[in-house]
Amino acid sequence: MDSRPLLISNATVFDATGGPARPNTSILIEEGRIAAVTPAAGQGTHEGATLIDGTGKFVIPGLIDMHVHVELSGGEDALPAWLGTGVTSVRDVGGAPANLIPLRDAINAGTKTGPRVFTYGPLLDGTPPIFGAAAGALAPRGGIDPGSLTWTIADAATAEQAVDELIARGVDGFKLYAGLRPDLVRAFLERIDGRLPVTGHLSRTWASEAIEMGINCLEHVHATIYQDVVPPEFRHPREEGNGFIPNYWTWLNTGWANADLGADYVKRFVELLVSRGVALSPTTVLITGGMATREALDEPGLKYTPRGLTQRRAAQMEQARRLREEAEKAGRPLPPPMALEGADAEMGQRARAKQLEFLRMVYEAGGTVVPSTDVGAAPNQVPGFSLHRELALFAEAGIPNAAVIELATRHAARVLRKDDELGTLAPGKRADLLLLTKDPLADIHNTRAIETVVKDGVAYAPQPLLERAVAGG
Repeated sequence: MDSRPLLISNATVFDATGGPARPNTSILIEEGRIAAVTPAAGQGTHEGATLIDGTGKFVIPGLIDMHVHVELSGGEDALPAWLGTGVTSVRDVGGAPANLIPLRDAINAGTKTGPRVFTYGPLLDGTPPIFGAAAGALAPRGGIDPGSLTWTIADAATAEQAVDELIARGVDGFKLYAGLRPDLVRAFLERIDGRLPVTGHLSRTWASEAIEMGINCLEHVHATIYQDVVPPEFRHPREEGNGFIPNYWTWLNTGWANADLGADYVKRFVELLVSRGVALSPTTVLITGGMATREALDEPGLKYTPRGLTQRRAAQMEQARRLREEAEKAGRPLPPPMALEGADAEMGQRARAKQLEFLRMVYEAGGTVVPSTDVGAAPNQVPGFSLHRELALFAEAGIPNAAVIELATRHAARVLRKDDELGTLAPGKRADLLLLTKDPLADIHNTRAIETVVKDGVAYAPQPLLERAVAGG
């Protein structure tokens, strides 16, 4: 690893601190951190530094994907894919602690190459759990098992035990899952007591209930906030939501397509979300991979799907084929498909439009919406490239390009409680940044025009990383 200082000279720098882009600016990096951000005219020679000429180019902070599943994305195979697409940090919100924490620590120690990983531990689910035996890698082994992606929690005492175990193991936060009822959500939040951030993919507990209890973040605009936003006649019974309601995606799309976002109860929910400072991690791009619409299937970056993820998806397809075949022979109801088959295209487009409108409402009300993807768990998504699609959806929703970048950098770092280290280009911060050949403030799609990725002061060319992900390792 090259330990010499790195100087990016004479670029246009958008530092994500809230101000405008600064032309003719240089960034000096020393020992993995930003040492100075200065006008190029006064940068000095910095003898011994590696020089990158930024003339005509643009620099932004490294991107943060706030909802991934590293193990389900291919594990180590996926790490170079994120880094090669400019994602320098990821928040893992569902992974086996026994596997993910050592991987996180190895990346931090520099013995493995990849984005910085913040692990929120396993899916903390209720009973019966959302995923059963047909769910493959997500299927719980029962109880508190450090090697499982899902821990099933039956009572408050077990919730408290799980919190203590995960804090002792060194997680960065917690992920509460859809099968938890309000009493267990409260038990978790009381035991955690603000020591670490808590997010939730909820169903048996309404989002508004969790906000009142003190949760910090909500996952999935399409699902978690559904009960608070769609008209009452489209809501589902508490016990019949995620994983337990037939044709779940048809149900979600229909409810969202018919949402009245001007209704008083929606306005009250947005006010509650914003006033309590709760972030929304919407994974908006997820629905575009076959759940509501299908445009993500045209993503050029799918050719860079990591080897481990390709293998897992092939195994999933074979398992689904076998389960459907067995059910058909036995005369049992067929298990639901991984993605919505024969989706009502018009209904899906309406649902998509309403969800984007809701994101803009939250943003314009002063709320925090952090870009996220659910890569690994969501069909037809790919590490890194799907985050760039998510940024484009934010811009389509009407959020200004500068704000979109800030949401994926400075605000994401704040939700992680790491804004003292990450998210902006300022002296003392970790040197995570992207050198782009096109202006992302003019067109958000230009976040893809990456010439160089810098993470912890080390510069990488994107293409070798992407090819490494496909090859494995």
